[in-house]
Amino acid sequence: MRAGRSPGAMPETPQELARELSEEMLELLKLLNRAEEEHRDVNGYELSELVHLLGKIRGPTVDPPAVERALTVLVANRLAAVAPDEEYAWERGRVVGPRYLITTRGKEFLVARIGRVDRIE
Repeated sequence: MRAGRSPGAMPETPQELARELSEEMLELLKLLNRAEEEHRDVNGYELSELVHLLGKIRGPTVDPPAVERALTVLVANRLAAVAPDEEYAWERGRVVGPRYLITTRGKEFLVARIGRVDRIE
């Protein structure tokens, strides 16, 4: 959800909804890419972790169902994948469940998108 809009307010037009989804998907790809580059003991982020991290970036109006929808679109388009196995994460001090990972195709999309705006946001 875009900053400045009241929580729960719906986009006014389909174009605005598409723009918000696109922005959210781009932010999610950046987070997934960062997770991979950090070489964590367990790759990827769980949905709750992504909602939390996106909230830090976009503010308290982040809607968990909207994040899940954006992730579903990323996975459906093979820009992200789901690691369904449970694994103990030493850094997190707990067993983590299904996690989202960036794919090679997702990296290519991210690089192309960043190249269009000529900067990393």
